[in-house]
Amino acid sequence: MNKRQVIPMLAVLYGSAFVASFNENTINVALISIMNEFSIGANTAQWLVTGYMIVTAIVVTTTAFLFKRLKLRTLYLSAAGFLGAGLIVDMFMPTWPLFLVFRLVQAVGTGLFIPLMMSTVLAVAPHEKTGTYLSIGSCMITFGPALAPVVSGVMVTTFGWRSVLVPPAAVIVLLAIAGVFFMRNIDEPEPVKLDLPSVVLSAAGLFFFVFGLSLIASETLLALGTIVVGLAAMAVFVIRQHRISNPLLNLGPLHNSLFAPVCALMVVAMMTTFSMSVLLPLYFEGALGATALAAGALLLAPILVNAVTALVGGKVMDTKGCWPLLPAGFGLIAVGQAAVCLCATQLSLIGVLLASVAVYAGVGLILSPSQAAGLQTLLPHQHPHGVAILNTFIQIAASIGPSLFIGVLSAVAANVQAEGTTAAVAQADGFAAAVAVACAIAVIGTVIAYLYARKRRALALEAVAEDAVADAELRAVDAIE
Repeated sequence: MNKRQVIPMLAVLYGSAFVASFNENTINVALISIMNEFSIGANTAQWLVTGYMIVTAIVVTTTAFLFKRLKLRTLYLSAAGFLGAGLIVDMFMPTWPLFLVFRLVQAVGTGLFIPLMMSTVLAVAPHEKTGTYLSIGSCMITFGPALAPVVSGVMVTTFGWRSVLVPPAAVIVLLAIAGVFFMRNIDEPEPVKLDLPSVVLSAAGLFFFVFGLSLIASETLLALGTIVVGLAAMAVFVIRQHRISNPLLNLGPLHNSLFAPVCALMVVAMMTTFSMSVLLPLYFEGALGATALAAGALLLAPILVNAVTALVGGKVMDTKGCWPLLPAGFGLIAVGQAAVCLCATQLSLIGVLLASVAVYAGVGLILSPSQAAGLQTLLPHQHPHGVAILNTFIQIAASIGPSLFIGVLSAVAANVQAEGTTAAVAQADGFAAAVAVACAIAVIGTVIAYLYARKRRALALEAVAEDAVADAELRAVDAIE
């Protein structure tokens, strides 16, 4: 495939990843309006976010199979169809259950678009520029959330909350038309079979686990039982993948000691970015009394900083490697979240905003470099499986994060308000508690990143030393001859 074909195709894929991430976050600013429209609480409304991520994660687990079974062009147009149809139909859904169902239809398209982009980049990009190409994709994924709150805020304030569905629907239709002309097939399909029991186990495990986390702060015993059921289903899923000849998700890359830790790092990164994008609008609107438009505009600065640092992180990864980039980025996330906790209870808009900028900057530095660090350790034929595994962990984290943190926020806010404080103060305390949990997780991520990056640096130095010895031996042999 020549450069003239690659560039337009990647442009369409980058644009589609942008729309997918944009659509993930359009609902966040509109949650308050949706709660009022359908008379539902925050724990119910958050399933527009959490349910979306669960379905996306389930679809992601099937992507390695789908990449083998279907042509790239067919898969792309199918993803566009799911996302576009779900958006258009949801504009007219009159009831909460139907609205949620077609929101989940949209998630099928999202679950395909981002792995599709990553796998294609790995297939066509020069190996020495993997970090840069992935960072461009990461920028598209972060520009989506950067613009979504602002656009959604304007639409909600001016035209009502359903209008937030119009921009992504219009853009995905245009991209689908472009895809007809520019998408090219890379490999020929293989007659592989889908293992339906694995799909069922994956869906059940994710649903029960995430549902349990959403109840952990309010109904602890029920939550623990549900989490156990979810973990049991996941365990059976993993066992089955090792025993069948056509696994839904090939877990072989996880046996690579240089790949597996990256999955943990991606969980921390994505729990941070997706959760903050949901929690911050709730804080700005619920605790500070901001409008949906103002809440969206306030999110623009931290997420744009995230997009800039993503480009920086990709270039540093290509030139210097993951040391000290990864531990520094995760450390910045932890420090920023600690500062958010301190400022939130003081109802300090400027303090929370500046601390959030630090958090998002940290995420930008480590998101695509973490992916590149792991994928570079795999053989080319393992890349589709590695991408599927990473994106599965990403979507699991994106499902767990909002569910866990909104559960903490809601429970703490309810307890504080029951003691006689105002709703705004209660919302601020709940927000601070949720971010404190995220901060503890970020500290764990910092430790893992430090150990991992130091190990990669030691291996790189050993390789350099071995090459120097080999060169010296060759020069000695040449001198003798």
